[in-house]
Amino acid sequence: MTEAHEYQALYRKWRPQRFADVVHQEYTVRTLQNAVLSGQIAHAYLLAGPRGVGKTSIARIFAKAVNCTNPQQGEPCNQCEMCKKITRGNALDVIEIDGASNRGIDQIRQLREEVNFVPAEAKYKVYIIDEVHMLTNEAFNALLKTLEEPPRHVIFIFATTEPHKVPLTIVSRCQAFELKLLPPERIEKRLKEICEAEKINASPKVLTAISYRARGALRDAIVMVEQLASYKGSARIEEHDLYEIMGLASEETVTEFLKAVLARQGRKALEIIADLADRGKDLELFVDELIEQTRDWIIAQIDGHPPLEHVSLEALITLSTQLLNLKRELGRAWEKRILLEVKALELTQGGLASSSPPSASTETKSSKEKPLKKAHDEQAAVGSSPDRWTQLLNEVKRDRRGTVHALLLDGQPVELPDTLRIEYDPQHTFHKESLEKHRKYLEEVAARVYGVHQVEIAFTTDSAPRRKSKSAEVREKAELLKKAFDGEILE
Repeated sequence: MTEAHEYQALYRKWRPQRFADVVHQEYTVRTLQNAVLSGQIAHAYLLAGPRGVGKTSIARIFAKAVNCTNPQQGEPCNQCEMCKKITRGNALDVIEIDGASNRGIDQIRQLREEVNFVPAEAKYKVYIIDEVHMLTNEAFNALLKTLEEPPRHVIFIFATTEPHKVPLTIVSRCQAFELKLLPPERIEKRLKEICEAEKINASPKVLTAISYRARGALRDAIVMVEQLASYKGSARIEEHDLYEIMGLASEETVTEFLKAVLARQGRKALEIIADLADRGKDLELFVDELIEQTRDWIIAQIDGHPPLEHVSLEALITLSTQLLNLKRELGRAWEKRILLEVKALELTQGGLASSSPPSASTETKSSKEKPLKKAHDEQAAVGSSPDRWTQLLNEVKRDRRGTVHALLLDGQPVELPDTLRIEYDPQHTFHKESLEKHRKYLEEVAARVYGVHQVEIAFTTDSAPRRKSKSAEVREKAELLKKAFDGEILE
C-alpha cells in the first residue's frame, strides 16, 4: 500500500528557494547576496514590510546561503544536505520564532542561554524572529544585551510588518531593509507562470483582477488563485467567480456607488448597500475598494486626466478622507450595514459640499427622491420659538444636509442670550453624538437665523444618559434613516 501524497498549499510550493526567485525586492536581495559572496556577514538583520511580500522567504534563503556547503555566486545550491534540511524546516541550527506567540522575557532568556552554544551541524546558528515588534519591552531589553555582544557564530534575522514598533536601540544594531509592495503587473506575471505550471484554467481578466486586489501581496494573490481553483475544479475561472467567492463587490458596483455619492443620490447609494448586504458581501472589503478607487481617481485628476465630469479634486480628497474615517469606525462597529448607510447618507446630504454642481441630467432629490420629512413633523419638533426653528430646519434642508435635518427633528431648541441650545432626551445619545460632528455647520446656520454664533448640544437633564442595549442603538440609527428618507422599517 503506497503512502498518500501530502498536499502542499500553492503559496508554500511556490515559495522562493533562491534569491533569483524573489520578486521585486532587488535591492535587498542583491545586498544580502553580496554579503554572502564577500563573507561580510552582519550579526543582525531587520526585514520590514507588509505581509506577503517575501520577508520570511528571504530570511530562509539567507540562512541557507550562509550555511550552504556549495554556494554558487552567493546563492544556496539547494542540493547539499544542509540546504535540504533548512528547506524542510528541520535544521537544528536554524530556529524560527513567532514573536506574536513567544512574546515574553522567559523565551528570550532561553534564547540567550542557547546562543552561547556552538552550532550543532552548520556554520552559523540563525535565529529568525517573525513579527518581532510583538515582543514585550522586557523581552526587547533582554534581547538587546545579546545584540550588544553577539557570539561570532550567531545571526539574527528579524521580520516585522510594523517597524515603527521596534525600539530604536534594536534597529540601530541591525542592517535594516524595507521590502516593497509588488506592482500588479509583477504579480500577474507570476500568477500566469503558476497557472501554466499547475494547469489551472484561469481567464486573463481574473488574473488581472486578482493582481490588483492582492494590494501588493504576492502570497495573498496565490492563495486567491488556489481557492478559486479548488472551487471551479477543471472548469475555467472567470472574473465573476472572484467577486462571488471572495465576497468582493465588482468594479462596476464600486464605481456606481461612488458616482451616486458624488451626485448626492442617497437612495441609490442605499440600494447598492442593501444589494451587497443581501448577497452576503463583505462590507469592510467594499469600503477598501471604495478607498482604492477614489485614490486612483485622485491620481488621474492630478495627472490632468479627470475621470469624472463636474467633480473637483477637492471633492475627491474630501471623499477619500471620509472613507478612511469610515474604515476606522467600521472595524469597531457592531452593525456595519447601518453605519455604512448612515455615513453614505451624510455624504450624499452635503458631506461633499466642495463638489461641483451636478449637470442637468444628474438625478437630484427634488426630481427623483421623496421629500425628507413632512411639514407637520417639522412643527412637532419646534420648541420655544416655532417660527425661527422652522426656518432653521428649512435652511438645513435647502443646504441638502439630510442627516443633520433628521437629527434635529428629535431635538428641542432653547434660546439663550448668546447661544442656541439644542436639547435631547437622554435616550437619544446617538443623535447627540452624531450632531456634535456638525457643530461648525450648525453655528453658521444659527448665525443666519438666530443671530448667535454659538451652538450647544446637550441632554434635557443633568443626569447621565441611560446606557442602551445594542438592539436599541440599532433601532435608533434605523429611525434616523427612516426620517431622512421618509421610509418605513420592515420588521
